[in-house]
Amino acid sequence: MTSLWLDGAPVTPRAPLDADLTVDAAIVGGGIAGIATAYALAREGASVAVLERGELAEGASGRNAGFVLGGVAENYVAACRALGADRATRVFRFTFANRVLFRSAIRMHKIDCDAAWNGSDQLAGDDAEWREIAESARQLAGHGVRVRLEAAERKAVYDEDGEIHPVHFVRGLADAAEALGVRIHTGTTVVSCGPAEALTPSATVRAGAVVLCTNAYTRHLAPTRVRPVRGQICATAPIARRVFARPTYAHRGLRYWRQLPAGNVLVGGWRDTAVDEEVGEGDGTSDRIQTQLDAWLAAQGVEAPVTHRWGGTMGFSHDGLPYIGKAADGIYRCGGFTGHGQGYAMAAGELVSALIRTGQHPDADLFDPDRA
Repeated sequence: MTSLWLDGAPVTPRAPLDADLTVDAAIVGGGIAGIATAYALAREGASVAVLERGELAEGASGRNAGFVLGGVAENYVAACRALGADRATRVFRFTFANRVLFRSAIRMHKIDCDAAWNGSDQLAGDDAEWREIAESARQLAGHGVRVRLEAAERKAVYDEDGEIHPVHFVRGLADAAEALGVRIHTGTTVVSCGPAEALTPSATVRAGAVVLCTNAYTRHLAPTRVRPVRGQICATAPIARRVFARPTYAHRGLRYWRQLPAGNVLVGGWRDTAVDEEVGEGDGTSDRIQTQLDAWLAAQGVEAPVTHRWGGTMGFSHDGLPYIGKAADGIYRCGGFTGHGQGYAMAAGELVSALIRTGQHPDADLFDPDRA
C-alpha cells in the first residue's frame, strides 16, 4: 500500500534525460536531500541537474512521518554521552539552523505543505529515559532553546518544532529550484558515476561535482557505510476529535505519532521489536509490526479504520550522524540520516553547497563521510 503522502499527490511531468549535459553540479536522487542541495546551489548561481530514477520524493522522503524536529532521535543527554558534549551541541545547533531554513523556504516560496509549528513532545518510555529527558530540557534551556517540562506526562515540549506534508514540501521546493534554473530529470536512472560525471543509459552528465543523495541506495553506485533499514507506519481515516496536540517522539525515537490537520492519526515505529526483520531495501509491511501499531491505536481510543499502511527504507550510518561532504573517492555524499532526514536535509544542502563552492564549512568535520 502506498503512503498517505504519496496517495494522490500531484506530480509535475518532467522529461527523462536524453542528451549529454554539462553542469556545475550533478545531483543523484530527487528526495529531500537532493532537492535541498540543488536549491542551495542554485541560489548561489550554480548550474545544477537533478537525476531521479522515479518521481520526486518517492523514497524515504515520501514515506516518513513528516516531522521537522531539532536535535537527533535521542535526547540531548544521551547524545552528549554518545558524541561528547561539544560535538553533540554543535549537531543540535546544526539541526536548529535546518529548522529555520525549512520555515524560510516555506514562507519565501509559499509552499503549500500543511506546515504547522506547534512544537513536539519528547515522551519517556521508562524512568531512566525520563530522567534524561528532564535533564536534557534543563541543559538545552540554558542554550536558549524554548522547551518546557510536563512532569505529569513525563515529557518535554519543544516549542519550535514542526510538521509538514513531506511530499508536498519536496515537490514545492523542487518547483522553486526549477525557477532558479535547476534542471530536474525524473525517470532517469544513474548506472555509474565518478567525481566528474554521472552516466545514465542514454546520456552522460559532466559536472564539476557529483553528489549522491541516494541515502539507503548509495551502495549501488559507490562504497558506503550506509545500511538500509525499514520503518513502518499506518494512518487512519480522519476523526473529529483532537487526540494529539503535536507530533510525539517516544521510547528514544522508536515510537512516533501525530494527528494531521484533517484529523487522520498517523503512528509508526516499533522497529526495535523486530530488529532482524526490519533491514534491507523494501517498502512492504509486516503483520508483526502492523499489529502493534493497531494495538496502540486501540489503546488510544482511535476507532477510525486504517486507510494506509506502508514501509520505507531508511539509511543508517555507523554512528547515528549523516555522511555529508566530499568522500575520499572525490564524490560527494549526502545521506545516512538514520531515520532523521528532515532534521538535517535543508542544512545539509547548504553544507554541500558551501563545500562545492568554497571547500569550507564550519560544520564539515561533524559529518565527514570518511570519519572514524
